[in-house]
Amino acid sequence: MRIKQRVEEVFPTPFWILDIAPEDAKAFNAKLKTEIESMIEPRPNVPIGSNLQTSHDLHTRPAFAEFTKLVEIAAKSVAQYLQIEQYPMMITGCWANINPPGTYHPTHNHPNNYLSGVYYVASPESGTGLVFQDPRPTSIAPWTGKLTRITSNAAVQQPQPGRMVIFPAWLRHHVPTNDGTTDRISIAFNLMFTNFAETVAAPRWKPTA
Repeated sequence: MRIKQRVEEVFPTPFWILDIAPEDAKAFNAKLKTEIESMIEPRPNVPIGSNLQTSHDLHTRPAFAEFTKLVEIAAKSVAQYLQIEQYPMMITGCWANINPPGTYHPTHNHPNNYLSGVYYVASPESGTGLVFQDPRPTSIAPWTGKLTRITSNAAVQQPQPGRMVIFPAWLRHHVPTNDGTTDRISIAFNLMFTNFAETVAAPRWKPTA
């Protein structure tokens, strides 16, 4: 008996990574860092298990205009990849996160948005990664002895200054404890279709009668 077997992978969860050249990111991040730190002065104490977050309107502020443009360019590229560029998207919120040593950001997602993203302004040399959790429910998980993208229940993106990661807003994620000696500073943002109800919400199936 001859048998032919193959493996097919379906329903992938994509995320997109954009890296600014180090020589360009250095000056860009220095300006962002100065602006963010000025927004949190005088700096309050941050309890363990929390972090500092600025207001979520950074995309409306002139000091962040260059960053906002970068997000818009990246979002357009993602939309083209997903073949949805005919549906305009807008930034619905944009804020800075400051994680001093010993702090972390608990598991969460970003409801009522289509895409979310994070850009790294500063990261400790031993900075912790962005941990995405497998969205599939798991009831039986025998130990395989080797973690791969098929057997793992989490995926980690390592932060580095000048890196932007965009991912589906529904994907749950967290940031482990900052085990470095300096602040971990990032800018998070959300994207949603500008006219969602008018352009996307209608049923895609055709009536049979």
